[in-house]
Amino acid sequence: MLLFSLTVGAASGQLSVNQDTTITTIEQADSLLDIPKRGLDAAGFIGATNLGVWAVDRYILKGEWANIDGNTIKNNFKKGFVWDNDMFVTNLFAHPYHGGLYFNAARSNGMNFWQAVPFTVGGSLMWEFFMENEYPAINDFLSTSLGGMSLGEITFRISDRLIDDRKVGFSRFGREALITLISPVRGLNRIVSGDAWKRRNIRGNSMPVVPITFYTAIGHRIIADDAKDNKDVSNMLCIDLGLYYGNPYDTDNEKPYDYFSLKMGGNLFSKQPIIGRVNAIGMLYSKKIELKKPNHQLTLGVFQHFNYYESKSDINNVTLSPYKLSEAASVGPGILYKAKLKRNNTFYAAAYLSAVLLGGSQTDHYNFEDRDYNMGSGFSSKINLEFQFWDKAILTINSEDYRLYSWVGYDPNNLEKINSNVQGDKGNASLSVGMLNFSYLFKKGFLLGIETSHYYRKSIYNYYPDIEHGVSENKVSVGYRF
Repeated sequence: MLLFSLTVGAASGQLSVNQDTTITTIEQADSLLDIPKRGLDAAGFIGATNLGVWAVDRYILKGEWANIDGNTIKNNFKKGFVWDNDMFVTNLFAHPYHGGLYFNAARSNGMNFWQAVPFTVGGSLMWEFFMENEYPAINDFLSTSLGGMSLGEITFRISDRLIDDRKVGFSRFGREALITLISPVRGLNRIVSGDAWKRRNIRGNSMPVVPITFYTAIGHRIIADDAKDNKDVSNMLCIDLGLYYGNPYDTDNEKPYDYFSLKMGGNLFSKQPIIGRVNAIGMLYSKKIELKKPNHQLTLGVFQHFNYYESKSDINNVTLSPYKLSEAASVGPGILYKAKLKRNNTFYAAAYLSAVLLGGSQTDHYNFEDRDYNMGSGFSSKINLEFQFWDKAILTINSEDYRLYSWVGYDPNNLEKINSNVQGDKGNASLSVGMLNFSYLFKKGFLLGIETSHYYRKSIYNYYPDIEHGVSENKVSVGYRF
């Protein structure tokens, strides 16, 4: 069976898989269905999605930005792309999720991974130029298009696994409802086409069956700011969700995201954001390297990364914000290694290097409209080491390093030049994350996890003194593996 760390680990978290164990809980594949290519239907669902979101913004939320007409569209084309000042969660999580809806519209109508990309780009361009009276934002376009690829393919594959056209009654209704919750556009597409209630003698999946493990955990989390004066400490109830899809060492991996991992962490009943972190990594291309020793496996690949971290201070949201980091659009090479040792012990290692096309980082100075963060591009690296003992205990050591450069900044000495078309404070910021996790698997799938981590941020500004800031976290969780 699959065994892994309980609490949400680094974005580079390696999948612990004992491939020598027969997986009996996963139904074997029957006949896979090829979804007919329906380009016009895909475009129609994308247009309907944009109109639906706009209608909610305009008539329910009463958003000023949704007051559009011919003049606003003309002005958008005349002005072109700018950097906008929406909130961190809006620009770097909500927009990628929105892009995932576009992506699912294409995938649900027969497009493969790469064919779905131009539909996602088209949906993003439609929104930026036609559906808002604010100028088109280059950051929104990148996060929606590229981040939408990652979240879109993940939700498409998860929803596909839930399809079972042999079911009827409440079981069928529950599955279709969950499909619609995970992938709203795919669920609506199944309703419109009649597939949501069509009964077949096969499951009706469009993706082959692969090993999947899902876990959920709840626990107590403490965030302690390392500032010497007026130290900030936050206590909260936390919840973690995780999913591992596929096997990175499988020679049958041919398509993007045949292997991926997804981890999410949230906070309950506290001042911390409800969504505190999202870590996703998907394999775009892989090559298994044959080794002489049969107990050792090595895979090289190209991976897409999506990472989102956000925290707040309970004392002072300006001077003591613990950390804020996004890797919304990122891709790069990676290497994964597995060695089966004596006495049923296993060692895993993974290393990744990525080019970050768009990201966001904590700032100490730039506050304009709804924005309190810098945007930029840069690079990241991740290393994960995992030791599995007797299929029961796991010790995981994770390290992540991010560096983002804000190239288009403002000069605070020239206040007249401060406007919305900047990435923020000119300079660069780095965030280093170190995590140590120990988890133990009890009988019947129950888990206990203990985790300690440290976040270290260094911001180098062109016009302000440099800032160094550290945050420590500890977590104890209990959970269940399905």
